[in-house]
Amino acid sequence: MSQFVLSYPFRMNNNNRRARVVVSGSDTYKAQQVKAFIRTEREERLIFPGFGIVEPTFHTFDTGQFYDSFNDFYSPNDIDILEIDLIESNGALTDVEVKFK
Repeated sequence: MSQFVLSYPFRMNNNNRRARVVVSGSDTYKAQQVKAFIRTEREERLIFPGFGIVEPTFHTFDTGQFYDSFNDFYSPNDIDILEIDLIESNGALTDVEVKFK
């Protein structure tokens, strides 16, 4: 695996006008991978249709499905999901917090 990878979301570095990178294996890299997975709707990527989650707007967010799907793409040795918290407000799901190491 390469040491430097493109950041997600893709950003340009203002100082030298090149793509911003992060060190693979860093907490920033891991957080970006989790964010990319959660923000991708399942079957959105034709090459990897299993990457992502079922759109939670009209479906219940299934923590078990997230965990299983995430582990299909990322080894627990690389990104280990420790806890998934569902944050609700007035009975509606408003946020998902994923703790990892």
